[in-house]
Amino acid sequence: MKVILFTDSLGAGGAQRQLVGLAVLLKKRMYDVKVCTYHDIDFYKKTLAENNIDNVVIHDENYLNRILLISRYFKIEKPDWVISYQESPSVIACLTKLLGGKYKLLVSERSTTQHLGIKEKIRFLLYRLSDVIVPNSYSQESFLTNNYKYMQRKIKTITNFVDLNNQFSYSFKKRSDKPIILIAASIWQLKNTLGFIEAVRILSARNHSFVVEWYGLVEGHDEYVDKCLELIDKYKLHEYIKLLPKTNKIDEKYKSCDYFCLPSFYEGTPNVICEAISTGRPVICSDVCDNSIYVKEDYNGYLFDPKNPVDMADNMEKALLLAEVRYDEMCENSRKIAEELLPEDIFVKKYIELIEKY
Repeated sequence: MKVILFTDSLGAGGAQRQLVGLAVLLKKRMYDVKVCTYHDIDFYKKTLAENNIDNVVIHDENYLNRILLISRYFKIEKPDWVISYQESPSVIACLTKLLGGKYKLLVSERSTTQHLGIKEKIRFLLYRLSDVIVPNSYSQESFLTNNYKYMQRKIKTITNFVDLNNQFSYSFKKRSDKPIILIAASIWQLKNTLGFIEAVRILSARNHSFVVEWYGLVEGHDEYVDKCLELIDKYKLHEYIKLLPKTNKIDEKYKSCDYFCLPSFYEGTPNVICEAISTGRPVICSDVCDNSIYVKEDYNGYLFDPKNPVDMADNMEKALLLAEVRYDEMCENSRKIAEELLPEDIFVKKYIELIEKY
């Protein structure tokens, strides 16, 4: 069976990480797999090359030309399935079906919709052209089925997977004298960086020893990043929080940190939380969407209100004040949850069941 996995780029995002992982897992199970993108960003290209998977880049600045070129490529390749990840690629994939594509189409939703604007309504109207809709979170499944009854027969939620035995294996460590709180997320409004800096200011005033390493900078600062840097300067928090470039060695960062944090306003199923618990780290994160499936209060972490910096600071403080025995228990509990929910075999089996069924 021939499968084309389609997304915008091979950038360093969570959706791309899961798509590349799916490509590799299908390839190992003898599927004919290619990855198609329309921006030439090569963060994960090496992974595809190592597994002999072609990445075809169809780039055109003109949106309409891009759709036509991608449609032509799909028609030439004649795949049995196109699997699209993310909103814009899924819209394009639906339009290629409208232009005469004869393949089956699976569109995957990678976040949780917060409101129904015109763009969302158009996207979900086009999803009528798809054969299967795969949210990666139960919160998005609930949103879609509550708002679009036609989707009920098409939806199958498949949450993320993690490489539990290699890249994100369990890693025991003694807590550092100056604990490291790791965040791996783009620095922008959705991820709530400004609100988190306010929480760090509150926590630092309580005389705790800690440092936050936030890996999320990209080349060229936008206005939001500048505001974050200015706020760190204003509060003199340089010894407490460091905004660092995105890294392709995030697995090493999980294993060297003491806690993981994610203060975003909403999510789908966050790769980074899944990876953090796989390596055995307690997690302090927003109580939004599906996060509470992976982070159980006072079992392997703490949940907070992302709109309340005091609540964020209070829950980080709880984590910092854990007795050593309780800290070690939380590390072990994180790994237990990961082993139950995140094996790659469960993930790829669900995809194979769908593409073999239709």
